Parts: sequence; structure tokens; C-alpha cells
Amino acid sequence: MFAYVIRRLVLFVPVLLGVSLIIFLVMRIVPGDAAYATLAGRGGEGIVTKEALATMRQRLGLNKPYPQQYLDWVWGMARLDFGTSLTTRVPVWQEVTQRLPITIELAVLTALIATAVAVPVGTFSALHQDTPLDYILRIVTIIGLAAPTFWIGTLTIMALVRYFDWIPPLGFSSVLDDPWTNFQQIIWPAVGLGYHHVAVIARMTRSSMLEVLRQEYVRTAWAKGLRQRMVINRHALRNAMMPVVTLIGVQFAVLLGGTVIMESIFSIPGMGRALIEGIQLRDYTVVQGCVVIFALLILIVNLLVDLLYAWLDPRIGYGTS
Repeated sequence: MFAYVIRRLVLFVPVLLGVSLIIFLVMRIVPGDAAYATLAGRGGEGIVTKEALATMRQRLGLNKPYPQQYLDWVWGMARLDFGTSLTTRVPVWQEVTQRLPITIELAVLTALIATAVAVPVGTFSALHQDTPLDYILRIVTIIGLAAPTFWIGTLTIMALVRYFDWIPPLGFSSVLDDPWTNFQQIIWPAVGLGYHHVAVIARMTRSSMLEVLRQEYVRTAWAKGLRQRMVINRHALRNAMMPVVTLIGVQFAVLLGGTVIMESIFSIPGMGRALIEGIQLRDYTVVQGCVVIFALLILIVNLLVDLLYAWLDPRIGYGTS
């Protein structure tokens, strides 16, 4: 197990290098100039001259050849120095340490809500296959699959304001400073974002449960007269969770993309919102740093999911080959 984890951690390096190279090239290819955006300001009201633009490009290091810019950035990341924001002049690592816990809080809460709702729904739907309730649950999940995240978030705010006179608190409170206000601010984005993931996980749980319930060992358990709860929990559900756990790991990547949208809609100062602002202002260092951090989070989650397999199925081992 230890050797397997070490090998996986070593493989993180080429993956992160590939991600960093792609985002570096993409940010240079897309239209726009970071130096021009910095001089013009957020509203674009600044006066930009050729002399000022050349000076700004030199100050930001954008006049260097692309290979040198990339190598300087990668060497800085190796020392946990992601550079400085081109617009705010704040170190990117400082932005990450302030915003990343908020994004992780939203992502974890969303994943918990989605899993806690989807697994029982999918199991119940499988146990009552082709009944009216099964059809209703399947329709609800199909709607969740079809509805875009931004549309769900917008409808959530409209419904809360119109029917419950609820307005999100202004500003943002840390869970350590004001847990109740933090809960009010984070719960609805998590619920709106979780609806889509509930739909995906519930459908996978239903399909996996139907397959497991047809296995011979489950039929034998029923024939022995075991109670339904024991058959489902001890024999069926645990084996049915293998593909579900895999899907949850894959959905985490989609979940991070969803936080970008929800943080913008609900004004949550997380990594997603920083990424959107960085793209709008052509802030190369912020965008590049956020994308690399997101990639690292996805790699870590995938590793944890792979390790979870051994707990779900003791027959799975991680050899040295």
C-alpha cells in the first residue's frame, strides 16, 4: 500500500506539469493583454499609451520569451511561490490560502449532501423497480441531469427571495468566526449545486443495485430468510458502491467546475470566483495558479477514491508490480 501511494504521488508531477503547460499556453493564446488590462483598470477607464504599455509589460515580465516565462513560473511553484497577481499585486499563494478553504467547504458540503440523498434514493428506486414511485424518482433525477448549474442557482435565489423573503447575508463570514451566518451563506449554493450530483449518483446507484440484486449470493441471502435490512446493507449495498464511489471521484472534478459558477452567483469569495475575475482581467498568474490547485485537488481525491476500494472490497490489493 505504501509503495503504491508513493508511486501515485510521483505521478502527480508529470500530470501537474502537463496541466501547467496547457493553461500557460491557453492564457497566452486567448485574446487580450494582461499589461493593457492592468493599466486600463477594472472599468477600462484608464488611459493606455504605448510607452506605459511597454513599461508595464517589462515590469510584469511579459516581455520575456514564453519558455523563460514558463520556466520561471514552474520554478516558483516548486518553491510554493505562484507569483504575484498582475492586477492587485497580492501574492497568489496568499489569495489561495484565503480562498481555498471556502471552496473546499462548499465542495465537501455539496458532496455530503449529494451522497446522503442520492444513495438512499437510488437504493429505494432499485428496490421498487418499475413502480410509480420509481418512475417519479427517475423523472426527478433526469431533470437534475438536464438542468444547468447556473440555472439551478438562479432559480434557487429567485425562489428564496420571492417565496421566503430570504436574502443572502452581505459579505462573507468564516465558519470559525460566525458558524450560523456561514451556514446561511453556504447551504443554498451547496443544495443547488448538489441537485445535479444527486441526479447522477442516484441513477448510478440504482443501476448498480439492480445488477447486484440479481446476483446469486443475494438470492441465496433472500432464500435463507434474512431480513431485508441485513440483505441490503451487508450484502448488496456495499458491493454496489464500487462504481458509485468511482463516479463520486469523477464528479468531484465536475463539482469544482460547479463551484466556479455558484460562487459567482452567490458572491462567495472562493477560488472559483477568483478564477472568473482573473479570466476577466487577464490576470495570468491568478488563473494559472487556480487551475493548478484545482488539478492537484482532483488528483488527491482520485487517489483517496482508489484507496477506498480496498476498504469496500478486501479482495482488492495494491501490489508492487
